Amino acid sequence: MRFLQVFFIIMAASIVIPSNAQSNEGDKETHVKSSDEVQVYYFHMTRRCATCKAVERVSEEAVQKMNSDEVSFAAYNIEETKGEQIAEKLNISGQTLLVTNGDKKINITREGFMNARSKPEELKKIVQQKVKSLQ
Repeated sequence: MRFLQVFFIIMAASIVIPSNAQSNEGDKETHVKSSDEVQVYYFHMTRRCATCKAVERVSEEAVQKMNSDEVSFAAYNIEETKGEQIAEKLNISGQTLLVTNGDKKINITREGFMNARSKPEELKKIVQQKVKSLQ
């Protein structure tokens, strides 16, 4: 019986604590675009595998291939101060590939990790389609 009480207390705490850990977004300067520019963000950790590096490389190539001044790509390490601040502003907590325009966000992390190494051209198409859908 004691085990169940402890278990439920731990479960309740794990649900309540993260939801109360909100940042005060107005206190930090970030470089999140708020104009009509579509921004492709790739958030990563310091230690990176080959797939993580491929997601960044292929996504950046896709954006560069679009040859548009209205689309940009930025990669940030969320374990560094600048990356952490921008991730907080966008409500990102881990490795993420995100396409944004103002308040609109499309998370394509899963597609990025599934295709970056095995089907890079497919990932490029996905990135470009999502960018176009937000323009």
